[in-house]
Amino acid sequence: MQIRRYWDGLVAILFPRLCASCEHVLLQQEEMLCTYCQFHLPINDHYLFLENEAVRRLCGKAPIEMAAAYLSFAQSSLVQTMIHRLKYENAHEVGIYLGRQFGQQLLRSPYFKEIDLIVPIPLHQKKMRSRGFNQSEDIARGIAAELKCAVNTQDFVRTVHTASQTTMGKMDRYENVESVFDCLTAAPFFGKHILLVDDVLTTGATLAAAAVVLREKAHCRVSVAALAMAE
Repeated sequence: MQIRRYWDGLVAILFPRLCASCEHVLLQQEEMLCTYCQFHLPINDHYLFLENEAVRRLCGKAPIEMAAAYLSFAQSSLVQTMIHRLKYENAHEVGIYLGRQFGQQLLRSPYFKEIDLIVPIPLHQKKMRSRGFNQSEDIARGIAAELKCAVNTQDFVRTVHTASQTTMGKMDRYENVESVFDCLTAAPFFGKHILLVDDVLTTGATLAAAAVVLREKAHCRVSVAALAMAE
């Protein structure tokens, strides 16, 4: 036991755990984020209210039951830093950790208690091959661990490879995701309450397009959970 403690101490010195946001060395009791960054996370209270900004962004675009975004996203913020690491630095543990935090929040909501299945927004096969993973799947698996739900990544797919929407205007975003999703089989979703999960909600174009396909093909209820919502 004493040798193990010495070994753990040596590993901590040689390979210290760093905050996923500010990269300061974490204290022993800290997990993923330092106390300062954890305290300053811009956490939303969408999960408590049927009328919230996430719902408003999707209203009239897709027939959803409920929507919530865990964090507010702003340029040059700690949230942007974490999202960047998750998407471009293969930081799977960041997505799972934040997904679990989001899932704990959703457990306290009266509007997410009857989720049957969690579906991350899929990447096209071409992007999946180049990136190697889907960041929305990491978030979904974190949420699923708390909600005790299964995650389906096989039966809802992106059939068209589209350009990045980062620099697109509002109308271009909607045209970019029109008719890009499909259900390979509707049976796993039929009649269920599906939670669609994405990393960032901006105009809602991607989530709305996905929700419409699921509703039309599988006749299911759809709610939405985005890790962050752009200001």
